[in-house]
Amino acid sequence: MEEFNVSEFINYYISKSLLVVAFLALGLACSIFYTDELQIPLYKSQTSLVLTRSSDTSTITNTDISLNKNLVSTYREIIKSRRILSKVINNLNLATTEKELSKEISVTSANDTELIIISVVDEDSKKARDIANEIATVFKKEITSIYNIENISIVDEAIRAIEPYNVSVVKQYLIGGGAGFLLGSLIITIIFYFDDSIKKPEDIEEKIGLSILSTVPKYKNKKKRKNKK
Repeated sequence: MEEFNVSEFINYYISKSLLVVAFLALGLACSIFYTDELQIPLYKSQTSLVLTRSSDTSTITNTDISLNKNLVSTYREIIKSRRILSKVINNLNLATTEKELSKEISVTSANDTELIIISVVDEDSKKARDIANEIATVFKKEITSIYNIENISIVDEAIRAIEPYNVSVVKQYLIGGGAGFLLGSLIITIIFYFDDSIKKPEDIEEKIGLSILSTVPKYKNKKKRKNKK
């Protein structure tokens, strides 16, 4: 097709609207099937720790603050170490390895702060909560023997998540339906663009360059019924 006629395309698109609806329904059905049957809901629980004073005084000194900031990145690695995770596994009687458990854990810290956030993701919301709290407890105890200092306090204990963090039903349904709509529209556009068939008399003049002298109307055979008396 040499030119893309917008008005013709709109009429063609409307005539093929059932195809768009079919693809939209297909995309929506796929997203529903994925959400209900294939996607595994995961629950996240978080606990937070803060590095406090490391001296016996009742106030935090500049030395404490400087030391804590330097220790934050080190503490993040220690939290996911085998020493900590093996004790967590034994204390909770978990049927997993340190390597597998490490994949469920993420440790972050806000810039220029002494706050450490431990996040645990699991298919069982109760298990995720228990692991997060146990990691914080074990780490607080073990860090005393490692550095011979007590500068860890638990700010917030982990709570049991009610809703999975990786499932957004409405969003996923909209994405599925939208993808089906776009795919159906794209297919119609491609078919229309590459369709060289003659649809009306004016197409002959445009493609061949000859004037039309006359046209033959389409004949429809109608059967006449005779009334029987």
